[in-house]
Amino acid sequence: YLVDRVIPMLPRPLCEIACSLNENVERLAFSVVWRMNMDGTLSKKGEKEKCKKDEIWYGRTVIKSCSRLDYATAQNIIDGKVATGEKVVDETLWPKSRQPTGGHTFDEVAADVRLMHKVAMARRKLRFENGALALNGIKLAFQLEEDGETPKLCAPYPIRDSNRLIEEFMLLANYLVAQRLITHAHGRALLRNHSPPIELGLQNVVEVSKASFNFDIDITSSQSLQESLNRLCRECDDELIVQSVTESLMTPFRPAEYIAAGELDEAEWRHFALNIPYYTHFTSPIRRYPDVIVHRLLQATLDDNVDEFPQNSSEIHAVASHCNGKKMAAKKAQERSDRVFLSLYLKSNPISSALGVCLGVGEKTFTVFVPSLGMSTRVFLEEHEDVFDVNAFEDSNGKRKIVIRPKTNVVPGMQSDDGVEGSSSSSSWKSLDIGVFTKLEVSCFCKAQPPIDVKVMVVGPWKE
Repeated sequence: YLVDRVIPMLPRPLCEIACSLNENVERLAFSVVWRMNMDGTLSKKGEKEKCKKDEIWYGRTVIKSCSRLDYATAQNIIDGKVATGEKVVDETLWPKSRQPTGGHTFDEVAADVRLMHKVAMARRKLRFENGALALNGIKLAFQLEEDGETPKLCAPYPIRDSNRLIEEFMLLANYLVAQRLITHAHGRALLRNHSPPIELGLQNVVEVSKASFNFDIDITSSQSLQESLNRLCRECDDELIVQSVTESLMTPFRPAEYIAAGELDEAEWRHFALNIPYYTHFTSPIRRYPDVIVHRLLQATLDDNVDEFPQNSSEIHAVASHCNGKKMAAKKAQERSDRVFLSLYLKSNPISSALGVCLGVGEKTFTVFVPSLGMSTRVFLEEHEDVFDVNAFEDSNGKRKIVIRPKTNVVPGMQSDDGVEGSSSSSSWKSLDIGVFTKLEVSCFCKAQPPIDVKVMVVGPWKE
């Protein structure tokens, strides 16, 4: 998914027609079906008979949607802004193109959405009580001009309860399919594991958090880490600190990967962030090739002919490894697309003053996180030598520090070499010590020289 286009994995007639979830049209699907209680737990088969086996059904289905909702409309329903008994529905809250078809009513669809939301939130609560971890970085969303190329607006993408509703049922479906593959496809099961983060990197965040604001982070497990973040949210009035700690914790995390179960020890199947023993990807076969393999394996388990599957565990592991490479390449392309369009936006709309937070200090550079743009970038000391006296050193505790002092009585950033205007107020500060979690005033603009990118310059200390 790039800012200005979508590059499909499969031919467009498949993605956009045969596999699209258009309303009132029959579509072929692969389904996993289960029953749930209102508290988010799975119902047991014949609960009255006190049977302990979960009732889960897997198979090929024909589905027919009555309404093609989007996240915004679903959120309006959840929030009670629409479909609350009114005779005429406000089309700004529930667009005509997304309204029910096939004889279904607004109230019926809304009741289903609200019921699913209630169950999903109960399920989510259970997941985090059982040790799941969520490190949510800021993702930018762009609105383009009519030419489809020029960014008109840029803002953080909001994660709403409607997003979380889909996420909860998707996670559970993926988990249940992984369970089926392990018990029936054995070593051929294509799973998605997530290794624990790099311990040294986590320990650095722990030490800095303790030194900077006397807060203890427990990195023993995903559960203790999430509990530490929850406690930080409760105890800290400064949301920026929570954002900065979260951003810092994301750096030492390893990416999740696809594997074949038979090629790794069972302990290595585990998914650290979700805190579950196994997981897979089943829900997006249109845009992820591993899901296609999972569908084929699942069908083989239903047909009871796994031994005849054309690939053994070693070959499936090789395909998984190839998919890991492709997924990482796609992720980098998506991140680069975001950065290019952010640069184009800043070219027309430079930011003379923004809040930045230092996340790391090197010998000649330091990393700055700009929350309003959801990005971290490296700042080079040598690019500030015209306006600052710079002293980079290692303190008595072995921690790198930077001290900058303005050379004039005008705040640096008023006019950069790139010709971008910054602050023109008189300097009211004499010296600034930059360490991890130091708040800075920065200017953000588009680099004048290729390759196109965002450039961040320090203006001075951040004034609360």
